[in-house]
Amino acid sequence: MENRTVVGTTVRRPIDNENLPAVELSLTGLFSHHDGQAEDLDLADVAGQGSLRNVVVTRSNLTGSRFAELELIDVAMNNVVVANAAWKKVTVRRVEMRNCQAVGFRLGLVKADDLYFEECKLDYSHLDVAQRRGVIAFHRCTFTEAVLDGDLSGVVFSECEFQGAEFRARRAATCDLTSSRLTGATGVLTLAGATITEEQAVSLSSQLATEAGLVIA
Repeated sequence: MENRTVVGTTVRRPIDNENLPAVELSLTGLFSHHDGQAEDLDLADVAGQGSLRNVVVTRSNLTGSRFAELELIDVAMNNVVVANAAWKKVTVRRVEMRNCQAVGFRLGLVKADDLYFEECKLDYSHLDVAQRRGVIAFHRCTFTEAVLDGDLSGVVFSECEFQGAEFRARRAATCDLTSSRLTGATGVLTLAGATITEEQAVSLSSQLATEAGLVIA
């Protein structure tokens, strides 16, 4: 499977997850699943901890799911609802989530190595990145009133919307925001080292001045 390129950055895709056999996924309690695909699952409000390896999940409902620890390796989730879910202590490697409904999603990443979101609705979500090793990329996602926390260094935001979002970055060096709309976002002073365009800098000038404590006369 070919890798993705987002704003000139290569994101590795899940390996060997095509033509997988159908499997039943139970995500309650302790679980471990590998080499399979599942669709049309109703797993709302499940709670557990475990790992998924080489797994594809499609058109499924994980609303309100709670995972205390979760390992995802070579996993693809397509058209999955994770609204109001809380996934803590998550380790990911070559994971992608596409066209997912993730309003109110709380995602705590312990380690992230090649994680890709595409056209996901992440409004009112809370993303916290403790450690980033590979690429994290978001393409055409919305972050209305979301909180983006932790190590955002090197993260790519391509054509994303941040109306009312709050940045709480601990690090943000080489974070790429050049193709996204930052109007209405707060906490932009925490993004020291991130890359934006001259046009974005002009549109953010009032917000930057306010956060710096300057009084505009």
